[in-house]
Amino acid sequence: MVRQTYNVLLVEDAPLLARITVQMLKKAPAHGYEVTLKGTLKAALGALRTAEFHVILLDLNLPDSRELATLVAVAEAAPEMPIVVLTANHGHEIGYQAIKLGAQDYLVKGDFNYLSLDRAINYSFERHRIQRTLRELAVVDELTGLYNRRGFNTLHLDVAHRVREANGTGYLCYFDLDRFKHINDELGHGAGDEALVEFAGHLRAAFRRNSLLVRLGGDEFLAMGMERRVGHAEGALEILEAMLAERNRPGVCPFPLEASVGVAYFDRQRPAAIEELMAAADAALYRHKESRHEIA
Repeated sequence: MVRQTYNVLLVEDAPLLARITVQMLKKAPAHGYEVTLKGTLKAALGALRTAEFHVILLDLNLPDSRELATLVAVAEAAPEMPIVVLTANHGHEIGYQAIKLGAQDYLVKGDFNYLSLDRAINYSFERHRIQRTLRELAVVDELTGLYNRRGFNTLHLDVAHRVREANGTGYLCYFDLDRFKHINDELGHGAGDEALVEFAGHLRAAFRRNSLLVRLGGDEFLAMGMERRVGHAEGALEILEAMLAERNRPGVCPFPLEASVGVAYFDRQRPAAIEELMAAADAALYRHKESRHEIA
């Protein structure tokens, strides 16, 4: 049987405790562990920016951070990574609070051995997988696999934050499908669902992987992200238009797939509430429909 090897970020400032923990990991019966040791919060955050890890073993009390503030900082830096807290507090209260703040498990220093450490790490993988699945079920549109309205409401702030931090330009593209009611009425809801799924696929192909792609509901879609270069959003829209034109060649498909779009831009000098951005993009979409004689 091949042993799975996991990359572990061990954040511990006490050299003796760090050595003991590393030795425990070496004795794990079922899995192998490659350990990267960091002794401060700053060093740990730096490691998370430059390397990939499967799990974090986190001492909360470090030279540059104390108690739950340490967990909050690490969890914000690595939201998709399971964290097992190592605490010296024998009252367990700090461990319970850590779990409420996003840790998958906690161990009290001096009260665990290599077997319980190995077990806690593996339980953390499973708990994290289940939590991620539940989050995805809550924020992902079941039909298209894009984010749903709840997902958009949760994640659009991350896009705005990236734009501010990079001093870049953000875009919000608002789409709706033309003649979608005709597809449903004339060809049935199965064809309508097929059109929605197909358009979602074209959005994925046209926009960068880190764009926030959303089905708001019905035949309304959004794409939100940051331009890596001037004209990136327009370029993605041109790619999308070309893909739809190719797809709509006569005799290829039983119904045309077309969309109207409106775009709104924002940056650090032109910040806007999400409601204002959506209203601006929606107004631009309506103008696009009018210019194509497709008034909804």
